[in-house]
Amino acid sequence: MTGDSSSYTDFFPYPEARDGQEDMMKRIEESVKAGLHICSEAPNGFGKTCVTLSGVLPWIKKKKGKVLYCARTHRQLDRVMEELEEISENNDVSGVSFRGRRHMCLNSFVLENADFVAPISEVCGQLKATGRCTYYENLRRAGNPEQLLEDMPKKVLTAPEVAKIAAGRSLCPYELTKRLAKVVDVVALSYLYVFDPWILEVFIPDLDTPPSKMVLVQDEAHNVPATALDSASDSLTIGAVRQALREATTYNDEPSKDFSRALAKTILELSSDMKQVEERIVDPRQIVESTIKIAQLEHQPQILAHMKDLGNKIRRGLLKAGKFPRSSIHRVSEFLTRWLRCAERKDYAFLLASSRGYGETRRVSLDLVALDPTSVTENVLSMVHNSIAMSGTMSPLDAYSEMLGFGSDAVKATFQSPFARRNRLGLIVSGLDTSFQNRSKSTFERMVDHCVAVASATPSNTGIFTSSYSVGKSLIDAGLAKRLRRKLFVEKSGMKSVENDKLIEDFKKQGDQGGAVLLGVQGGRNSEGGDFPGTTMESVIVVGVPYAKPTPRMEAQINYYDSRFNQKGRDYAYVLPAMTRAIQAAGRPVRRLDDRGVIVMLDQRFGTPYLSRFIPSWLTDVTQVIQDDPEVTSHQVESFFIV
Repeated sequence: MTGDSSSYTDFFPYPEARDGQEDMMKRIEESVKAGLHICSEAPNGFGKTCVTLSGVLPWIKKKKGKVLYCARTHRQLDRVMEELEEISENNDVSGVSFRGRRHMCLNSFVLENADFVAPISEVCGQLKATGRCTYYENLRRAGNPEQLLEDMPKKVLTAPEVAKIAAGRSLCPYELTKRLAKVVDVVALSYLYVFDPWILEVFIPDLDTPPSKMVLVQDEAHNVPATALDSASDSLTIGAVRQALREATTYNDEPSKDFSRALAKTILELSSDMKQVEERIVDPRQIVESTIKIAQLEHQPQILAHMKDLGNKIRRGLLKAGKFPRSSIHRVSEFLTRWLRCAERKDYAFLLASSRGYGETRRVSLDLVALDPTSVTENVLSMVHNSIAMSGTMSPLDAYSEMLGFGSDAVKATFQSPFARRNRLGLIVSGLDTSFQNRSKSTFERMVDHCVAVASATPSNTGIFTSSYSVGKSLIDAGLAKRLRRKLFVEKSGMKSVENDKLIEDFKKQGDQGGAVLLGVQGGRNSEGGDFPGTTMESVIVVGVPYAKPTPRMEAQINYYDSRFNQKGRDYAYVLPAMTRAIQAAGRPVRRLDDRGVIVMLDQRFGTPYLSRFIPSWLTDVTQVIQDDPEVTSHQVESFFIV
């Protein structure tokens, strides 16, 4: 049904709703009708994707609008289309999921030369403008968006499906997806398309739907504040400056050469006494003025404009010669122009940073650090009809609602967990923590006692996620690997994706073969993006609170949040991100309705009133504090799995 009188019940594709699902659909439908943002928390496995689509689609179909469904990973985006396809069995709905150009492009010239110095979007734009991409030229002759959708084998398509169809027809997959996005009901896409100001400026108008008829869904919305800050931040490395110097030498441009050499000298002198990993607050105007003075370019105050013009000429010449249009001179001028433009703003910090590069090399950079996520999100929220932000880790809702820029009239709702309480057990061990003053050999040995107790009492796999790699090493030094009677798989810092994938594949296989233990880190790819259903992980141990190290960047964030959010800087900038990482790790073993899982918080601070307010109800409802006794821990875990 797609008529004016339709409701969420007409779009929900399954025989009956689980506990909490109908309540969520009703609240979403009401919020969309009223044009109010809604910030909601529901546990993993709740069915949030299908529930949200069912609650939004009645209004979308009535108003001929569009859902922008944002998520973080490709798998999550394709999952939106899978649920929409279920809905399409009984409803006339359509949708498409996006990938970036880099993941969809068929043009070998772009694929072989793509580089961060010259964004792939710029290369595509220049190739299209000069008629030099055959895939795009073929698409131009392929018909209007409505005809293209009619020619598709179905009306709900994932990005890989679009890419396969496009390749078979020699069409540009990315541009084909953009054309289809104009005429479908649901577009599933990365956060970057709506939270990167430059992409947003082009992308939204290209959808041919008034923003006032768009509903923005933010899935895994606990990631949005950090994503927004990243999208508004920038960095210029000493390597890019040196490349600009080489480029200026090649093109025999003395002003650009003098400026690039002086900038490199300025950066190196300022960072000469810095540790390998350190950062300092700097004055952006002072750095540029110092560079101009060293370069003796006082007579040429428009040096950055000159470098930008030169960089554009270089890029056009390279493209005309059939080469990739990159220019480091343009990159330097672009960054410094923006740096100076933001110099008076309180919602940015300006840093000189030293960090570890590839291998043991030192990476030195000038960093422009955005401090206010709402400066990005509010631009989007002011355009769309309303937004739905949801996650299994959104406690407290008031905090996330503020950081998302929702305003005081936003709806805030926590929905009942569909998981039976008997399927979950939470334990907080008192008397132990990883605070700096309490870190000792005896503390880590005691923690190993508890880890061994949990793993031995768990029928299959166990995950241990520590607050840092150094804490994980301390557990190993305290005898973890030797004392476990099961194979230990260790996630290592800097591990390549292919290596990590093989590690997790081998670990999961052990679930039905007597069990194994995975040692990872909170905030890592396995504790946040990993999916461990059933026997692949039945118990998880969260070791320590993963507070970030105090740095000038963190201090600037806390100070800004204090002024922006009524003295809540420490809570929002320091405590909440740490607790989000811990809770994400805690949720790994409970992913499906029939999953049974034990969550052991091996740090007494999780039980304090200060931190417990950041723990969602799906965990607090089943959690108890126990004494520091590995035998008690073992008994609790063993008893849980026997029942």
